[in-house]
Amino acid sequence: MPQPADEHTGARIAHERKNRGLTQQGLAMRANVSLSLLAKVEAGAKPASPSLIAACERAMKLPSDVLTGAASPNSLEDDHLRTRIEAIRSTLDLYDLPPEEEVGPRPLRQLRAAVRTINTLAQAAKYRPMTEQLPGLLIELHTAAHVWTGADQIAAWGLLSEAYRCGHSVGIAMGMTDLSTVALNRMDWAAQRAGARGPALRAAREYLRVTAYLRRKDYTACQRLNASGQSLLAGAEADDPGADAARGQLHLGAAVIAARVGDEGAREGHLEEAERYAQRTGEVSTFWFGFGPTNVRVHRAMTLVELGEYDKAVDAGAQLRFPTGWLPTRIGHHYFDLARAYHWMNRPAQAMRQLERAKRVAPQQARRHPEVRKTVQLMLDAPGRTPAGLPQYAKWIGL
Repeated sequence: MPQPADEHTGARIAHERKNRGLTQQGLAMRANVSLSLLAKVEAGAKPASPSLIAACERAMKLPSDVLTGAASPNSLEDDHLRTRIEAIRSTLDLYDLPPEEEVGPRPLRQLRAAVRTINTLAQAAKYRPMTEQLPGLLIELHTAAHVWTGADQIAAWGLLSEAYRCGHSVGIAMGMTDLSTVALNRMDWAAQRAGARGPALRAAREYLRVTAYLRRKDYTACQRLNASGQSLLAGAEADDPGADAARGQLHLGAAVIAARVGDEGAREGHLEEAERYAQRTGEVSTFWFGFGPTNVRVHRAMTLVELGEYDKAVDAGAQLRFPTGWLPTRIGHHYFDLARAYHWMNRPAQAMRQLERAKRVAPQQARRHPEVRKTVQLMLDAPGRTPAGLPQYAKWIGL
């Protein structure tokens, strides 16, 4: 007899599969298990064997014990986030309904400050307070964009586009690709109504899509999205600094793509173009990219890691100094890029030091990011002496 849906391992497999936008057939193919068996396990008609659980965990890149219901370091936090994410999903889904009559949006100045706050939380990987505030802010901005008129209305559409981006941030962090995709679609929908800021916002959205497809290693899609972003900027105003930041960021994305496919010449060309725009913009946080000379240097080190030039990556990135108030998630990403380089240079103590830095600057990012998990697992499996602190770090991230 099938077990209650909220008590059996199959229900957890189905929940995690749907969060990642996978069909049963898609998961069965990734995990190399029988589709009919998977369907029966998810329905509770058959028990999940240890081998099937392990295969599904590998296919979905899940920590051990998530599917069996054992506690993990992120479990309580994830339960809270999932509750809040359902409210975010509703606001994303109901975007095409008329505004709620009882909602009275705050003045534009206060809404600007609220969007700044919500994006600051997202870029610091502080997902709990961000998800608590986001649904209400989206409803408020949705109302303002519909009921205001003139320049304030256009500004509200731009702010709504920026706020939608936060749904992408938490979706990526939680491995919910469907949430990320919908949030970025809504970001583009609002950006189309944002007047002169629209082209740059839409190009920013294409860059965020590039980062999502980089994780899937679909470089053809990345190149198409990058070209789409650049073409959207043809409609931007010539002196728009936001457009220059978006152009530069797209070149940084293209440099990563080039490094992933081993095209060193294209990588260098895109970094040079990004540097040209960075000299024009200086250090800016337009669209929450943290674009400027620092981010170009960060991407130079990152792309050297991707090319396997680990000693050069360390030289390029080890002494980099970040501007005051720079985005914590970008700093954290730089540290675990250096950890990857040091690991492959067989310098585990230095790799561990970089992982600890990433943990200090953006702990929730370090705890969840797949590259951190991959590097820690490789360090655990490496022969030789385990660096001090590695077992505790592995436990902290749920390995």
